[in-house]
Amino acid sequence: MSDITIVTSDLIDLYDAVFTHGGFTVQFNADGTLNPAVSGFAVSATDEQWSVPAATPFADFASAIERLHALYPTANAVGGWADGQQLYLDPVEIIDDRAKAEFIGRLRNQIAIYDLCASEEIRL
Repeated sequence: MSDITIVTSDLIDLYDAVFTHGGFTVQFNADGTLNPAVSGFAVSATDEQWSVPAATPFADFASAIERLHALYPTANAVGGWADGQQLYLDPVEIIDDRAKAEFIGRLRNQIAIYDLCASEEIRL
């Protein structure tokens, strides 16, 4: 379990990104800061679907992100997006090699991985 506390201003940026850009994928840094993930392939660290209502207050959203980070310590990133009245949150691993990402995605029974460079889903 991670003992790192995520920087509040970064959590605010994520909350805003869901509503202004439709979503986000960010990598965790050792100091608790977050950086946008711009290359590689995002593969979910779990087959569980995590979501909260779109009307969730910021404090609850921030707690959900921190909880995912603590529950999935091997995930080096987190993604989130809005769909209808739900915000979906996904602990992910960013993998540089597409073949490896597809292999791991299939092992985890994923239906898709996400190409961060091309900003597109890759169906498995």
